[in-house]
Amino acid sequence: MILAAFRQGKLSKQISRELSDAGTKWKTIATERVPSKTERVIVHGPWGGVGGSKFDDGTYTGIRQIHLSRHVGIASIRVQYDRDGQAIWGSKHGGSGGFKSDKIIFDYPYEILTRVTGTYGPLMYMGPNVIKSLTFYTNKGKHGPFGEEQGPSFTTKIDEGKIIGFHGREGFLLDAIGAHVLEGTVKPAKHHLSDAIKHSEADVAEIDNSPWSNKLVAARPGQTEEVVCGVIKEPAPCGPGPWGGEGGRPWDDGVFSGIKQIFITRAEAICSIQIEYDRNGQSVWSIKHGGNGGTATHRVKLQCPHEVLVCLSGYYGPIGSDEKSPKVIKSLTFHTSRGKYGPFGEEMGTFFTSTTTEGKVVGFHGRSSAYMDAIGVHMQHWLGNHRSSKPSSLFKIFS
Repeated sequence: MILAAFRQGKLSKQISRELSDAGTKWKTIATERVPSKTERVIVHGPWGGVGGSKFDDGTYTGIRQIHLSRHVGIASIRVQYDRDGQAIWGSKHGGSGGFKSDKIIFDYPYEILTRVTGTYGPLMYMGPNVIKSLTFYTNKGKHGPFGEEQGPSFTTKIDEGKIIGFHGREGFLLDAIGAHVLEGTVKPAKHHLSDAIKHSEADVAEIDNSPWSNKLVAARPGQTEEVVCGVIKEPAPCGPGPWGGEGGRPWDDGVFSGIKQIFITRAEAICSIQIEYDRNGQSVWSIKHGGNGGTATHRVKLQCPHEVLVCLSGYYGPIGSDEKSPKVIKSLTFHTSRGKYGPFGEEMGTFFTSTTTEGKVVGFHGRSSAYMDAIGVHMQHWLGNHRSSKPSSLFKIFS
């Protein structure tokens, strides 16, 4: 018995030493995948067919975004998870087909995925079951449905909890899907940007041809702030800008009625920007300006037309410590009629700001490559009282 206890103690020390030598990466994974005693992870599903092979992404801290491809059913799914503030992509599950792509980007950690519903069924008579549609619910609203809602339905709905991982079956299509749900009260992080950000849990706005997400939560209508103005068709150049470096290729989105929302990706600098403009009540998406990199994604959603963008400020400088390297945009801050969003990125380098006269931003221009090299704005200035209907002048801030 003494020998057995000695061997057991020796084995315990050996295991402890091996786990310690495995390094920080192993410790992080082990901690992430083993919930504490106060937490309970429930496995829901999978729902769908029995074809294909099993997959399981495991459990994480939360969900940042989901990419889908689909045709007659859901062809594939790929999820970007969050693990203690770090973005981690899961594998692509399903086939390579699909004529339509959907990108659902959550405003994590302020927007939490709480429930997934969907439908499944055969693609042909007596054929195997596959996932036909998916809908995602968060603490802010609903994204979807994506696909045709045909066949038996399923849901992960429980009293309280958040989805922290997916599993299922995959083949040429997404055969089945399930979720790992962490039970408990959902407590999104408090938004650090501004009290001007207001959330809605009811309405959903559908945006056609959005390369980021075709379902976004609509802003709750606030107090109406009527803005009436005129625009001179041929803008007069005035002032500095675009601000930043001289690298990359020039671009110019032109002039619109207003700004609805802005997506920014960043790493050590601003990697890309993409804007949803308003043109007389219609949504118009710009192309994505910049590269495909970035470790974080931010969404600035304005309550257009009641909230307008009035000023852009930020910093630009070289990446790293080499002052001779090309200058790029390091951070951006968006000032609206109701508050401030940002800063996004490190406030290091040379500061810049758009004109401080009264008016609103109605377009962006700049230079971009793998990063956002430079950025400028089209300003629609008020002449006198901005609530009047008198004509105003339009300026393009450029060099």
